[in-house]
Amino acid sequence: MKGPDEGPFVVLRPLVDADVPAIARACDDAATARFIPDMPAPYTEADARSFLAAVRANWADGSIYVWAITDGTPDLLGTVALHVGARTAVGYWVAPWARNRGLATRAVEILSAWALGDGGFDRLELTTHPENTASQCVAEKAGFKREGLVTGYVQTSSGPRDSVVFSLRR
Repeated sequence: MKGPDEGPFVVLRPLVDADVPAIARACDDAATARFIPDMPAPYTEADARSFLAAVRANWADGSIYVWAITDGTPDLLGTVALHVGARTAVGYWVAPWARNRGLATRAVEILSAWALGDGGFDRLELTTHPENTASQCVAEKAGFKREGLVTGYVQTSSGPRDSVVFSLRR
């Protein structure tokens, strides 16, 4: 039984080929596409396979690590990622059918604890679209502190986009 301050049961695991249909279904969502720059719409299984290939290539070169968010079953409910570079950043999305269960918050907490502990990072960044209040709540519940709105912070194919920037330090 969970205590009153514990989040939902979340297991992070590597993405696998069997996740392609769930990735396609989850990402073919207007709300998800609205807040993730340059996401294809409609989002197809071919897009999901390309995403999975990019995940594997990024993992191999050490630039981005992506895990499936699950509730202990094999079913993919979202993803959480660690982007390693000049700014080490956390990113995530949750499938429409799995939202409002605290899964994103718990996944970000798990990844952040590892990154700032055994991972050896001193600071993590998390950015959100200014209108993505749900994602901003996830950041704050996971312990990130709001630094502010930064004009033109994220580059997209349609030009720079403003972002709310959060950080978490060791």
